[in-house]
Amino acid sequence: MRPWLPILCLTSSALASTVAAVGCGSKDEPTSPVADDDGEWPRHGLTREQAAQTLAKVGDTTITVGELAEALADQSPYLRARYNSPERRREFLDNLIRFELLAQEAERRGLHELPEVQRTRKQLMIQQMLKTRIEDAIQLSDVTDEEIRAHYEANRDEFNKPEQVRASHILMRDEAAARRVLREILGAPEDMLRFRQLAERHDEDPETSRGSRRGDLRFFSRDGTREDEAPVPREVAEAAFTIQDIGAVHPELVRSSAGFHIVKLTGRRAALSRSLEESRRAIQNRLWREKRERAVEELVERLRREAEIRTNEDALAAVRIDLSHAGVPEVPTSADELEVPEGAGAAADAEEEER
Repeated sequence: MRPWLPILCLTSSALASTVAAVGCGSKDEPTSPVADDDGEWPRHGLTREQAAQTLAKVGDTTITVGELAEALADQSPYLRARYNSPERRREFLDNLIRFELLAQEAERRGLHELPEVQRTRKQLMIQQMLKTRIEDAIQLSDVTDEEIRAHYEANRDEFNKPEQVRASHILMRDEAAARRVLREILGAPEDMLRFRQLAERHDEDPETSRGSRRGDLRFFSRDGTREDEAPVPREVAEAAFTIQDIGAVHPELVRSSAGFHIVKLTGRRAALSRSLEESRRAIQNRLWREKRERAVEELVERLRREAEIRTNEDALAAVRIDLSHAGVPEVPTSADELEVPEGAGAAADAEEEER
């Protein structure tokens, strides 16, 4: 196997111009025919014997007709069309030769022994093994109608949802102070930044005042009975559903057993109702993915049982790593920072899976 793509997508513009046609923009996992390959033949219009014919030798490395065909097949349709003529195919072969020359020079310099090169090699081997043993072995058609129906029946709430709204609130226990904050907000009801700043300063809800939520209640339905929703006081939910325009603020304080709420509408989702037939493709794709994931886990567990593994728990417990300046991106802690468009959720997931 010659992993053209991962090696050739380089940052140097001079080097990229030398080898760009070989790999960048191709598929991730090309394979090369070999003499003892028991796969299906003919392949790319070639018999096994034709594929094994030598096109070029670079030192001890042989480039075959089959390898040229595989490398061409890994290009996008647009790039493949560029290599229809013998002259263009000769240019492509020259790029394969250049690839081998550079690879052999890198190996002569001992770069194949670098830890990051070995790690990349292992990753490519794992990808190829999982592709041939699991991805190619478990087909979409392996998901049965009975499995699809069972999943739909067990998860009806996922495909049938009531109307939902999203709101933010500021909970305060002092009514007079809450009225002063409400008057300030009603002076510029569309100013979400101002609302968040006031929520950060005054919100007394132990949940929505945490982190960077700044009053965000996220999405909820009118009756608030769904298990996948955070609990919202009934009075707050009713008030949020009476607000007509997204961004508007309820004109009065909303009183609940917890105190006094200032309520702002920030989103709305229409009710969702999808039949089994409408959900079939999305469910089939999801179960197909789960089958492959389970197969990987079963393979790993079998290998773990068969392998001799020793771990040094004392050394692990003693490890101290300072990641405070490692440049790790901050993980969003609120729905505001990781914005969910209207209509997202199970329905959006389902549509994505269908595509």
